[in-house]
Amino acid sequence: MKNLSTRFTVVSRAKGGSAIDKASYISREELFSEYDGTMHRPDKTTEDLVHAEVSLPDNAPSIYLDRETLWNSVELVEKQKNAQLCRMMKASLPNSWTYEVAEEVVRKYIMDNFVSKGMCADWAIHDSVNEKGQRNLHFHLLLTLRSIDEEGKWMPKQKKIYILDKDGNKIRTKKGYKSKTEKTNDWDDKSYGRIWRKNLTDLINQTNEALKIEEQWEYRSFKEMGIEEPPTIHLGSRANALEKKGIATERGDYNRKVLEIRGLVSFIEQTSASIEAFKKKAADVTNEVVDIIKAVVKRHGRLQLPVYGGVFLRKIKNREKLQDADHMMRFASAKDITDFEKLDAFKDSHEAHYNALLDEFYEGVDRQNLLYEMIDAWDRFKPYSDIKKQSLSLKGLAKLKYDMEHKEQLADYPDRIEAMRRIIPEGEPITPKKWQAEIKSIVKRRDEINAELKVEVSDLACAETLKYNKSHEEQERLADERVVERKQNRTHNRKRSDPER
Repeated sequence: MKNLSTRFTVVSRAKGGSAIDKASYISREELFSEYDGTMHRPDKTTEDLVHAEVSLPDNAPSIYLDRETLWNSVELVEKQKNAQLCRMMKASLPNSWTYEVAEEVVRKYIMDNFVSKGMCADWAIHDSVNEKGQRNLHFHLLLTLRSIDEEGKWMPKQKKIYILDKDGNKIRTKKGYKSKTEKTNDWDDKSYGRIWRKNLTDLINQTNEALKIEEQWEYRSFKEMGIEEPPTIHLGSRANALEKKGIATERGDYNRKVLEIRGLVSFIEQTSASIEAFKKKAADVTNEVVDIIKAVVKRHGRLQLPVYGGVFLRKIKNREKLQDADHMMRFASAKDITDFEKLDAFKDSHEAHYNALLDEFYEGVDRQNLLYEMIDAWDRFKPYSDIKKQSLSLKGLAKLKYDMEHKEQLADYPDRIEAMRRIIPEGEPITPKKWQAEIKSIVKRRDEINAELKVEVSDLACAETLKYNKSHEEQERLADERVVERKQNRTHNRKRSDPER
């Protein structure tokens, strides 16, 4: 188990921070700050940059793909001397990953968690090696704090909301009107830190599983997991530089002591886990499901599959695993299936979940098709709508001239709007951008459902295999008993027919 290491900070002018300086640091580029007229230059001796990229939401101007333009815009829109400029994140990544995997995973994480919410993201992947040859693959991320409106302009961080009386009128006070301020986004909500950590950990574990890397990551703190281990502390740049030169620091000594304590705790936990695993293995000997698996393997050398296959067995390509005793025992143990009553309950509940996922999947497909039809219908009608609006806005000779130039389109307008309304009913808001966003959401959820369905199919195929083997083993056991009974009857009959006996 490896603990995810993350650090979130807010870059603020009150603490001497600069968004341009941070962007220069993570991208290893020279960037000029229009706010203070300073050229920010990264350390040229540091050669650890793997990849750097700017990712933008749909409504952000494309010129912000240039990080110098993006962060100068952020710096200039903030007028206060103590303004908060951006949010910064640093997070560790598995050292066993290739750079291509790291780039793909980090991009997906940033798009799903930040850019999709409206934030501009400037990110970079670094890989360094210490004196002992140990890698440190990680990424840095800078996030904007202000939302961007549909015209691509920065929105205020908060807006004034007037408080109204029961009749809907503003309430006058000595200083004006009664009001309150309201944030334009909730990105600074403290709960997001935990959510972002969990989402990154889940994505790392999913990637490791797909790559068959046996390393599980954990986002929770020791306290949350109930582990009484003291945490290490952040060294800081000065202490880190001294430690690299072999000069011990107070912070470094503290962390070394913590690691020593953790080693003892880890040894105790591993020993305890081994004892518990041994106890569980001993208990599994009397497990009804395990008994069936052992009986079938003893008879045939491996588990049996039905000739025609079950509903979910037919969906599995690699069926060899279903015949492997160790694999099936691990499945039963992981799902806490110790008898066939539990197996039936597991199968029923997961079939219900599988069917619910299928329903959701096809509902999404239907909705996506409808949205595409609505977008297409609006795209075909919009030119006629624009011409009609222009015609209605004109008067006199200008209108007469315009209508003559667009005579055919205006004549076709009633038929066009009727065709459009067959797809988009009266009263339905015309929101192509929201429709596109909904399609993206549906596609994303469809990918999630497909992943969930694969897991359910695999589990249900295991359940079907175990049920079949129970039934098949019972039939063969009864057949064995009948063979023994017939032998005993023949022996008894021979004894009765032998006169010497």
